Amino acid sequence: MTEILKRSFRRHDSYNQFNDDNTESYKSRFDLIRLSAVVCGIEFCYAAETAFVSPILLQLGLPVILMTWTWCLPPLIGFFLVPALGSLSDKYHTRIGRRRPFILLYSTGILIGLVLVANGQTIGYWFGDSKKKFFNTTELINQTNFENDHISNSFLKHRFGTIITVLGVLLLDLDCDACQSPSRAYLLDVTNPNQHALGLTTFTTMAGLGGCLGYIFGGIPWKKTFLTKIFGDHIHVVFTLVWIIYIICMILTLTAAKESANITIMMPNLSRSSSRQYLVSTYSINSLPNDDIHPYEPNSIIERKRYDSTSVVHLKISYIDYLRSIIYMPVSLRWLCLTNFFCWMALVSYSLFFTDFVGQVVFGGNPKMDSEHPLRLLYNDGVRFGSWGMSIYSISCSIYSFNIQTLNNYF
Repeated sequence: MTEILKRSFRRHDSYNQFNDDNTESYKSRFDLIRLSAVVCGIEFCYAAETAFVSPILLQLGLPVILMTWTWCLPPLIGFFLVPALGSLSDKYHTRIGRRRPFILLYSTGILIGLVLVANGQTIGYWFGDSKKKFFNTTELINQTNFENDHISNSFLKHRFGTIITVLGVLLLDLDCDACQSPSRAYLLDVTNPNQHALGLTTFTTMAGLGGCLGYIFGGIPWKKTFLTKIFGDHIHVVFTLVWIIYIICMILTLTAAKESANITIMMPNLSRSSSRQYLVSTYSINSLPNDDIHPYEPNSIIERKRYDSTSVVHLKISYIDYLRSIIYMPVSLRWLCLTNFFCWMALVSYSLFFTDFVGQVVFGGNPKMDSEHPLRLLYNDGVRFGSWGMSIYSISCSIYSFNIQTLNNYF
């Protein structure tokens, strides 16, 4: 009789311990904001990158076709690299957790990229790029010949600066894309499943807020402030402020919550991570006989055992499985991915060139002129004005995402 009571109490204690772990994972709204702060910082970086990278590359004399290829490289590399790193974060365990080491790694790349993009031309001078000015106002008489000669001459004069800036763009864009996955997975890992919807809504809202404020920073005429005397021109002020803001956001997120060292407790959240593991593990669960699948019961021991039994699948996923899953997927998912593909293609095709378009076409400026030339100043004004337009776009996305659930229920 005594032994039966002991076993009963042991089961009760184990259940309560699991229940307590889930209760502790409930986060306040402020905690969710801190967990989402890093994506706010990422969007600050995206805003500075989108608004100023194209003008910077054009000012260095890089032809438009090569500038387009520069934008193409980061997502192309990320397509093959990021899923592998995402899978590694599912299996990687350190004293500070699984996700935070990768967030820290990508953040280091982001910070280096910001420095290289903003200071590429200056660093190029250290390597021997020429500071000689090779045009004047009278050369504008023959505009066609001037454009062709100037592009080739400027590219040669700033060859090291251009290479360094392109490397910075590669680091910045690739790491910004890659950092979102472990950041989102980190939020899901440390929050209760019942809070995932609220957490992701907060995540998206913070992203929209960061993008909006980032574009506003780009639109402020910093040249009229004392900051230009400290940091340099408008671009250096913007990128320095973004650099500082990102560090603050990163620290807020990395110190927001401690990742659980108990892999069993984290298992229900593991399948919700952003890597390719979710797709294959979901397939393995769906392939089980119906009798083996139990309905979800919050905090149930059965649910924990079921995830324990399928966790082995997570450790046996190959890179080929990831590539194969892109081709062989459910029809509904294929249509969803295709829609997402066209949406992003439409967005990127204009957003990356929007500020340059406003500067050249709307304001009639020229990015290839000397920094004090009237046409160059006019172009810079257009780029700043275009940043205000992008900020309106970003805040619209934030408001829409905040109310998406209400709109979904209504329609």
